[in-house]
Amino acid sequence: MLAEDFIIQIEGTTFNRDEYLEYIAKPRPFKDLAVHDVNIRILGDVALIHARVTLTTIADGVAKEALYTDAYQKRDGTWVCVAACAPDPIAIA
Repeated sequence: MLAEDFIIQIEGTTFNRDEYLEYIAKPRPFKDLAVHDVNIRILGDVALIHARVTLTTIADGVAKEALYTDAYQKRDGTWVCVAACAPDPIAIA
């Protein structure tokens, strides 16, 4: 579902599609990932998805959360993700 020209900004870095797929193929440093408060806005052939995620880091067991936004575009009748922005999660007090 990632477009060929997909980019993501995560952990202070911008990755293209291939770089991101390589990054997420590694063992993930978190568990218990959950998505909350999803808001989808369809604007013609573009959709913005805003949400909050919670997770637990494996190294130290700290519960964290972050907000993110994904941008999708309808191309040839199929919705594909063209961009994403996910800042580093912060600890939940």
